[in-house]
Amino acid sequence: MFKPNHWFLLFLIFLVTSPVVHATYPDITSGTWVGSVSGTDSSCTPGTLDGPFTDQVSVIFSGQSGSSFNVSLTSTESDGSVTTMTGTGIFTSQTSLNFTVADPPGPDVDTVNIAATLVNNTITFTFTGANVGGDGCIFNGSGSIQLTSATVIAPAVTPGSTVTDAALFNTQIQGTIFGVSSHVSAALSGLFFGGPFVLGDNQFKIKGATGLNAGDDVAIPYGVWGSYSYTAYENDLSSTAFDGASHGFLGGIDFGFWENTILGIAFGYDKGDIDTTFNRGNQETDTYTIAPYFGALLTDSLSVDFTVGYSKVEYDQFRILTTGTTRITSSPNSDRMFGAFNLNGITFYDNWIIGTRVGASYASSTLDSFTESDGTVVANSRTKVGTLSLAGDVAYSFKNYEPFVSLSYQNDFALREISVTTGPQPSNDNDDILMMTGVRYFNKNGITGNIEYSKRFLRDDFNEDRISLTIRADF
Repeated sequence: MFKPNHWFLLFLIFLVTSPVVHATYPDITSGTWVGSVSGTDSSCTPGTLDGPFTDQVSVIFSGQSGSSFNVSLTSTESDGSVTTMTGTGIFTSQTSLNFTVADPPGPDVDTVNIAATLVNNTITFTFTGANVGGDGCIFNGSGSIQLTSATVIAPAVTPGSTVTDAALFNTQIQGTIFGVSSHVSAALSGLFFGGPFVLGDNQFKIKGATGLNAGDDVAIPYGVWGSYSYTAYENDLSSTAFDGASHGFLGGIDFGFWENTILGIAFGYDKGDIDTTFNRGNQETDTYTIAPYFGALLTDSLSVDFTVGYSKVEYDQFRILTTGTTRITSSPNSDRMFGAFNLNGITFYDNWIIGTRVGASYASSTLDSFTESDGTVVANSRTKVGTLSLAGDVAYSFKNYEPFVSLSYQNDFALREISVTTGPQPSNDNDDILMMTGVRYFNKNGITGNIEYSKRFLRDDFNEDRISLTIRADF
């Protein structure tokens, strides 16, 4: 039998050798928290500032590691003035958290201490705070915030990238995907469906032309292509208004390694310039894209194409303080990933060519955390969008030309919404129609091209017009 001291020794051994269990805390960084606070100002100078107040607030938690996290809190007062405060916090239990936020460093700084309780997707809290260097107010009160999946912005003090990354991300990605997939389906149509191009004897060639045989210097047929596009877009909703344009360059090379297939890679660069009216600012962007693609003939009238890609967006932007002419600058970056699949059909009736396409795409954009020139820390954010599309086009072949018109319906089955703390709310509509018209050109020397104009319809408060030119050479 063990003596009592033996049991004590066993207990000590158990304590030493038992694994340490680390507490896990709820993830509070998956969205924006919005709500309201009510409180009382006292001891202000002048005394007329004393009294009750009610503010609307939005809170973004980021950088959560264990029990600690970062905080960005934006408050909108009843007179429309907006303040953004940042700080840090810590979980004291699974449902209790404390955090402190303050204005950017300066002669007039508010500091607020918050004690909060988390239940499901709601945080209730009490707060105390004081002003130093300004009116000297002491304040206290309470409030609650709820988790929302929307991107919540306070227009006057929000950096341009927060709005444009959410508002333009979908149409910009769709432009890239459409540029690549349209090229693939057109190349497959020409090469395999009895158009001006034919595939045979291990070679790509034009009907009536000599082409390159398998025994020539180039055993694997290939093609190179490039396109230029100019896009103008405008959002005329006052709370998120912007107006701008971009110049895009997209090109690639593809190979016919296997019969009835195309495998290639595209590279893109886009230069944008946007006036962000909602914060009296401007934004310039540089976007770099790489996108491998693959296309294959299934039958005499059906083909498929796949595209995956990555884009890096570099922003150079400023906004102007609501109280003067001071510019607040920043240079954030965002990373975008996307993928798309399309099933294409084509039918010929004499000189008429009728095409259809059904497709799906999914994309995400992560805007990195950054610090503005006034010391304001902006938390990272992520935008996701999934889109289904149905398109049809009609073309008429006349000598070396094919004038065409097409319509494409797009529905966003997954969309990150935008909401604002003041001003009219965005409609966050999730579908549109893209109309396109243009002319395709074919030449027996292996050079093809097209010029296109497109316009987007049915997006509330948003207009987009685009013109593009594409040239391809097959060898």
